[in-house]
Amino acid sequence: MSADRSDATTGPVVPEQRGVRDEARAEVLIRHARLMKSGRPIFCRPSRAEIEGRVLPRQSSGTDGKVVYSTRQDAEAAARELESLGARPLRSYLCGRSRGGHFHLTTDTAARTGHLPLHLRIPQQRSPLSA
Repeated sequence: MSADRSDATTGPVVPEQRGVRDEARAEVLIRHARLMKSGRPIFCRPSRAEIEGRVLPRQSSGTDGKVVYSTRQDAEAAARELESLGARPLRSYLCGRSRGGHFHLTTDTAARTGHLPLHLRIPQQRSPLSA
């Protein structure tokens, strides 16, 4: 399949990708994630300064495998669609590695702790040094 072909009746053709469980999930990523020119999702990577050791790593080395979403709204929309396809509850968060401000999705553990008082259910972002 070619990633740049499209059919007027069925929409864009989903590029074949490694690591995506099924075509429905791939279509969600194509609709909401930040994409490369090839049509594949962009994954978060360390900055050049982190790689060269000029600054402390904000996260573990290498790609952390997280898809980049340009806005919180895109990430939240993707989360709702992925949940409807059977994913665990998801929430968006601002990436600590991003200067321009991009977002990722993570499993929402607060959804499972609905019986806790409100002040314990509010997610707290970890400081860069605790990662």
